[in-house]
Amino acid sequence: MDYRSLLAIPLAALALSASGADKLRQPSNWIAGASYAWPSGATHEAGVAPETETSGQRALTVRSIGKRAAHEAGSISQFVPGYAGKRVRFSAQVKSAAADGWGGIVVASSYQLLFLSYLAPEFDEVPPLGAAGCPDWCDVSVVADIPADDGSGAISVGLALVGSGQVWARGVKLETVGEDVPLTTQRFGVEAAAAFRVWLGAAQKQFREQLRNQPPSPPQNLSLQ
Repeated sequence: MDYRSLLAIPLAALALSASGADKLRQPSNWIAGASYAWPSGATHEAGVAPETETSGQRALTVRSIGKRAAHEAGSISQFVPGYAGKRVRFSAQVKSAAADGWGGIVVASSYQLLFLSYLAPEFDEVPPLGAAGCPDWCDVSVVADIPADDGSGAISVGLALVGSGQVWARGVKLETVGEDVPLTTQRFGVEAAAAFRVWLGAAQKQFREQLRNQPPSPPQNLSLQ
């Protein structure tokens, strides 16, 4: 096992729009990103679904690149400020195909790339919330309270896919709502976070065992050439 694979998730932000830029158009103001699997590269791609470009209503899409693990994710989202202390509703029509993990829309407090949000330190305190899609187009929404004291008042909204498959969203809308609108309780990324911890533990154990079996190696370039 190459030790660089242990950096795959912490460095996932470097995979922003990397693999899918030539295949899926990146709409302005939206940020696409994905987990990174060494050595193959980004695990997902995201952008505007090509088949909807001339349909009269464009749709966002996130799709996996091959078969993906349960902790690997991709997303397309944008940051919007000004929502501290407010209750917001993010809604869209969403559908998914061959999704073996989770696919849907997500709201995360603060500046979070959605595909990384379930690994954020504040995940347990202010978890991202999600609403999954259906096999055919269905109306879904996420209602979330944005903390008044988080310092930024910004939120991240968008579309995410965990694992393999593809998900689409169209007619996306963000609005503030009153306290009479029930909050969403489904947390995004709980299963993915658990799968990541299992994967990381196994990878670290394998890496330590691999190092333990290496012969003594002298330091290099002590003359500082």
